[in-house]
Amino acid sequence: MPEQTHITFTVYHLLGQQVVRLVDQVQAVGRYEAVWNGTNITGAGVASGIHLYRITSGSGYTETNRMTLLK
Repeated sequence: MPEQTHITFTVYHLLGQQVVRLVDQVQAVGRYEAVWNGTNITGAGVASGIHLYRITSGSGYTETNRMTLLK
């Protein structure tokens, strides 16, 4: 992060349903890593396949990409 701001990092199904929100807090300047253990909000396992993730910052930056979950 180039500046301190509020960050959200959310994983979605291909149909757009939210699976889990991994980060939802103010982050200081620096480089970060998020680890997802393949479970949803309730702790149940999620099926293998393609999912989407979205990173959003309080300064207006948004990025959405695909990822593959393999079990």
